[in-house]
Amino acid sequence: MVDIWVALGLIGTFVGVGLAIYYGRRSIEAADQGPEITVKVTNMIPTYEQPDGSSTAGDHFVGATVANTGGRPATITGWGIKLPGNRRMVLTKPVDWSTPLPHQLTPGGSPAHFVVPADELRHLERTQGIPYMAMLPYITLADGTEVLGDQSVPLA
Repeated sequence: MVDIWVALGLIGTFVGVGLAIYYGRRSIEAADQGPEITVKVTNMIPTYEQPDGSSTAGDHFVGATVANTGGRPATITGWGIKLPGNRRMVLTKPVDWSTPLPHQLTPGGSPAHFVVPADELRHLERTQGIPYMAMLPYITLADGTEVLGDQSVPLA
């Protein structure tokens, strides 16, 4: 009877050690994979509550929400809108509620938010004839990597 308990104990030990090695390697591999950055492009219209309880819609913005689902942190050093002809639109005076730069994205941490007034993009479309489909938000990381948004500017 003692031999059965010894055998079960040894089996449990080997299984436990095997699982520890497997999950230990898996967490090391996740850390080694580097950052995985996503840039989700959306329309944003903030609403403001009034003293009488009603709400008022604010200005229209196009936003980029940037998240890191990888295994290592990444630092955002710039963002803007790519235009045809290898041109770019960069805001020199960002909206107050845009995430300040540089900004470090931790794996699984809170996303960064960048916004551009939709009127600025409409002005480009009107004065330079650049279609919204050709305006693509992007971010730049500290290592020089450029990550494009998941879609073009969502205006019509």
